[in-house]
Amino acid sequence: MKIIIKFIPNILTMSRIVMSFIFIYTILREFTYGQDMTSSLIILFLSICASDLLDGKIARKTNSVSKFGAKLDVSADLLYIVTSYITLVNMKVLPLWFLMFICFKFTEFVMTSRFMKRNNELSDNPFVFDKIGRIVSAVFFIIPGVVCAYKCFEIENIQIIINCLIYMTFIAGLYSSYLRIKSCFIILNLNNTKYVE
Repeated sequence: MKIIIKFIPNILTMSRIVMSFIFIYTILREFTYGQDMTSSLIILFLSICASDLLDGKIARKTNSVSKFGAKLDVSADLLYIVTSYITLVNMKVLPLWFLMFICFKFTEFVMTSRFMKRNNELSDNPFVFDKIGRIVSAVFFIIPGVVCAYKCFEIENIQIIINCLIYMTFIAGLYSSYLRIKSCFIILNLNNTKYVE
């Protein structure tokens, strides 16, 4: 039984990968083909969010955290985010530059995490998270669902609300990148100081 429980977090993460493709298909049916898929979109989006919240909590609670699970989780998140944004950019709902910023932010996150982990191996997690970066990635995660909900309910001034959310996230993301890169330089300087002494 304990062995089965240890697989639950990764099963949840893999289910998020499947749900991501269904979410994209449902977005296309709603906005391209005009079929009313509002409740399906909301249920899928909430299920994707729940699986993202639960997989990590269950892994920590059952002591089944692994490097594979951490990488699978980040990969599933990236797949959901990128496929959702590509779909919404193609539909002219979200701007292309924001998708490019997400790709930059993910690349920066992986590179700075690798650098920090190489120089400080206190944790088994292959990624190093920062508070602002976590908030930014959470907003990256929820924007497709928020955009779909607003579009489904045809709320007035939706583009103004979406643009405000995007620009605030962009600014916070740049600040997070600045802090992470600055931390890498601090670590590099500390390491160089050690070797000089």
